[in-house]
Amino acid sequence: MPSEMRRAAKALVESRVETFEPPSAPGPARERVAHALARLGAPRSFVFAGGWSERDGKAVYEATFEPTPGTQRFLHGLSALLAALIAASAWALASGGASPAVRFLLPFVTLLAIVAMPLAVIAVATRREAEESRVRRAIRAALEEEA
Repeated sequence: MPSEMRRAAKALVESRVETFEPPSAPGPARERVAHALARLGAPRSFVFAGGWSERDGKAVYEATFEPTPGTQRFLHGLSALLAALIAASAWALASGGASPAVRFLLPFVTLLAIVAMPLAVIAVATRREAEESRVRRAIRAALEEEA
C-alpha cells in the first residue's frame, strides 16, 4: 500500500499533457471535440486546458491536466492536522494534568487518522484519474467519430 499511495500522491499533484491526432480532416474534428467537452462540463478534480496545434504538418489536440490549487491545500492541511494530532497526543501522554479519557481518546483518534490518511489520498487521486479518463475517452471518441 505505501507504493500505491506514493504513486497516487504523485499523480495527484503532477501536470500531464496528452496529444491526440484526428484520423481525418481537423475541421470537423475541432467542432466534435468542443461539443464532447461541453457535454462533459468542467472537471472538478483538475484544471483542464486544451488546444489545437500543428506538429509535423498535422493538426493535433493537446490536452493539459493540472492539479487544482485546492489539492495542494488539502494535502498541506491533512499534513498539518496529523502533525497537530501527534503533538497533542504526545502532550496528553506526557502531561499529568490530562484526564484519563483524553489520554486514551486523543492518541486513539490520532492513530485512526494516521491509518485513514493514505485512504483519503488514494480516494482523491482515484477520483482525479477517473475524471481524466472520462475526458480522454470523450476526446478519442470525438476524434474517431465520422461526421
